[in-house]
This record gives sequence, structure tokens and C-alpha cells, in this order.
Amino acid sequence: MLTIPSELEPGTQVGRWRVVERLGVGGQGAVYRVEDMEHPGDFYALKLALHPQDARAEREVALMMIRAVHPGVARFHGCARWPHPRQGVLGFLMDWVPGLPLHLWAETGDITFRRLAEVGGKVALTLDELHARGVLHRDLKPEHIVIRETDGEPVLLDFGVGWYEGAVPLTTGPLPPGTLHLLSPEAVRFLWKSPERPGEHYVFHPTDDLYALGVCLYRAVTGHYPFPERLPPDLLQYAIVHQAPPTPMEVNPRVPRALSEVIVQLLAKTPQARYPSGKAVHEALAAAQSGVAWDSRLFDWDEAETGRIRRPERPRLSWTEPPSPIPGTRRRRGDWPWRLGLAAAVLWLLLPGVLLPRAPPAPPILAEERTTDARVGPTPPRSKAEPRPVPNQKHAPCTAEFELELSGACWLPLKHQPPRCPPQAVAHEDMCLLPVAAPRSIPVSVDGGAPETQ
Repeated sequence: MLTIPSELEPGTQVGRWRVVERLGVGGQGAVYRVEDMEHPGDFYALKLALHPQDARAEREVALMMIRAVHPGVARFHGCARWPHPRQGVLGFLMDWVPGLPLHLWAETGDITFRRLAEVGGKVALTLDELHARGVLHRDLKPEHIVIRETDGEPVLLDFGVGWYEGAVPLTTGPLPPGTLHLLSPEAVRFLWKSPERPGEHYVFHPTDDLYALGVCLYRAVTGHYPFPERLPPDLLQYAIVHQAPPTPMEVNPRVPRALSEVIVQLLAKTPQARYPSGKAVHEALAAAQSGVAWDSRLFDWDEAETGRIRRPERPRLSWTEPPSPIPGTRRRRGDWPWRLGLAAAVLWLLLPGVLLPRAPPAPPILAEERTTDARVGPTPPRSKAEPRPVPNQKHAPCTAEFELELSGACWLPLKHQPPRCPPQAVAHEDMCLLPVAAPRSIPVSVDGGAPETQ
């Protein structure tokens, strides 16, 4: 039976290296821990391309061998091919870095905010130097930041979709392959507009890497991503562009305010509002460290269950205003129900099983217990007739336990109550109802297309 690059068994020989175990398989290659048979006991990481003559693998070799040489990046040690030493798929050897990825390291229970800020600052400085050389990571995520167990230093891994100045685009899609919940808002906006710009490729900038660093730090200090990665792709994109996530200190009250503010600035919706460079991020993290709160552990420790931290729960979010249109796009007639319906859907999906609270101090409004707010003056009459659908509204069947079916169309109940319904909503009995737009195609894939081959 023919073996493929992603399924090498322990003991397989690749050049002078012997496969010990598979470390992982991604879209760009398979990574193995291997032992140098000429120097037993010396271990490396071998990354094998999944396809012959993969131009992306060759670009990664060129990047790792020359442009990305840095103490904060896994070192390059040479090339190999498998199964044939000349015609086989390309692989390269790099440091095997024993340790934990950033998000798991942060949840070991003994990491302080000061230590995390030190690690985050070092990653920012590594990015700063790479950016100065024209190198972009383009897929920075917690799994690609490993804290080396021998000295506690952060090491960047996996430049499989990395780019350097002058490199030729290798994908046919608008974005290179990547991880959706780490994309910057400006990258998502470009993806939305890509049908109008066929053949154009998004130009990543250092601020895209810095946004991703903000997502990594948010995950480290809260145990959650800013927006749940389980959201459907179109809703996740919409949240990235329009919705402000809860601040880190709202999710985890242990987070020092100054650290929370640094992370919030890294996650700004526009690149101009973020830090301009990795060096600026490092300086901000260093300047923020003041007070005993920085020496506290990231998470509470569950004494009753040794070895487990108490990860905070995500707080309930509020969405009080409809999102603004994407800059640079022209609002079309009939768009408002879809935009508002999608915004409300984001909120409901972020809060599965939880109904929105009324303004304090009143208790939460339950579906079975709707009350009116106190008001001065006469109460406008409530319509008992079912509301009439609007153009482009979604028709039944409606989503159970999420949308209401009236007049054969689907409606979203809002937290507002008559007479305080937003202009786009209609009042019906004791509810403000928002029409749900008919499904509309939105680009959801961040697959950059098939790699070119030589």
C-alpha cells in the first residue's frame, strides 16, 4: 500500500532522519518529530509538503532559510525529500520545540499577568523585526506560539502561508488560506467586496499580524476568543467587522485594566486605531505593568479539583444599535432587513439559550412574562393584526425557538417594547418585531484557492 506524506509510520526513514511521531497535519503539510540517525538523541521537526512540486513549500523554505532567521523563530536546519531523494515531495528540518502553545500554557494555573505580558512583548518584538524585513506571518494563532519548556521563551512556528516582500502570490482566491476567527476586520471587508474585484488579492500589512496577536492575548487571559469560532462563517465575519467584543476585564475580572486596554487597542476595527508596530506593542505592555494585580495568576484555581483552573464564562453581550454599513459599499434598497436581521442573529447566537435582559434594575424578561415599561402620557394602541411582510423578507418555515412566524413570514423579537420600537421594526401586541431577510449569499471561505505548482 502506497504511503502518503501525511501518514508516515514511526521508523520511516527520510534521508538520514527517522520518524519518531507525527506532530500534526495541516492544509500545507505534515509535521513529524524525527531523530538524526547520525547523531542519536538529536531530535528535529520535519515538515513535509503534501503535494509534489508545491511552490508554497518552496517559498516557506526560502523564507525560513534566509528571511525569518531570528531567535524567536524555529531555526531552519536543512532540506530533505521523500520518498525519493530527488523527485520526492519537499520537506525541511527545523527546531523541535518542546513546550505548550500559548493558550494551553496560559491555563497551566501558575502564569501571572506580568509573565504573560513579558511573553506577549517578546512576540511583538519578533514580529517587529520580521516586519522590518518585509516578512509577514499571516496565520498567527495561539497554536503557532509555543513557550519553550527549556527556557520559557516564546517561539513562532509555521510560516506555511507566510509572505515576504517581492514574493509572488501563490493562490487564486482573494485571501491566502487562514483561520477565520483570527482575520482582521479589513481582511473580512476585502473578502466581502471580492466578487466585485475578481482576480484581486488582499495585501496583508503588519497591522493584520498585530490584530491576530491581540486575538491570541485575548484568548490567553480570558480562555475565550473575542468571538466564538463556532459561529457560522457569515455571522462570524459580521461580528468581526461590526461587533465590539466584551473587554478582557469584563470576561475575567482578574485582568488588570491597563492590560485589557492594550488588548482592546490591538483589536481595533481599523488598522489606524491599532498600535503601528510590534515595538509599540512591546512598549505599551511594558509601560502598563504597575501594581500588585500584575503578579496575580491569570485564572482562579479550583482547589477542590487539583490541576484545573476556573475558566471564566463569556458574559452576555448587548446590541443596542444596528451596525453601520461597510465603508466603501453602497447600500441597496431592501438591504436593511438583512443587515439588521443578521446583526440580531449574531447576538442570539453569541448567547445560546439566553434571552436578552431588560435594563436594570428590572428582572429579565422571559418569553412567557412580558410586561410594559412605565411611561408618561397615553399609550399608543397595539396592533392586534399580524404585521405585513416587507419585500425580500424570509418566508416560513422559520427557525424554531429563534424566529416568530406571522403572516407567513419570519420575524425576530427584539428586547425593545412598544412604543420604543426602532424605526425599522413593527409593533405587534407587546413585542417589537424585526423582519428577517431572505438568505443572501455572502463570501464565507478563507481558502486562498489551489496552490500553483511548477
